[in-house]
Amino acid sequence: MYNVLMQAIAFSIIVALAVIRPGLLTASEDRPSSQPGARERLNQVLHPEGGIHVYKNHRGAVESTITLPNGERIITVQPPHGSGLNLGPPLQLNSQPLQLPPPPPIPAQPPAPEFPQKAR
Repeated sequence: MYNVLMQAIAFSIIVALAVIRPGLLTASEDRPSSQPGARERLNQVLHPEGGIHVYKNHRGAVESTITLPNGERIITVQPPHGSGLNLGPPLQLNSQPLQLPPPPPIPAQPPAPEFPQKAR
């Protein structure tokens, strides 16, 4: 009886895998995408309006060039960040770990007050 039950379970699993497997094979196939990528779509949308190019020149300034549909170019230059912005000391990754001073000693407990004793 046990062998018959095990054979039935094994047969059911094999049939289930045979049914599922073709679906898994078709899902894993790589199909070339017919849709253009994000950059191509952006170029298709912006083509009638001209284009924008942003780059950093040799001095570190960011330049953006906008080409209008009539051929006119608008160039905008943003200078590099100056040292006017103080972000604190630079990170010192190769230095010794920070040495903190030892904690101050705990003050001694004051002596308990002495109460006068009653005369007997």
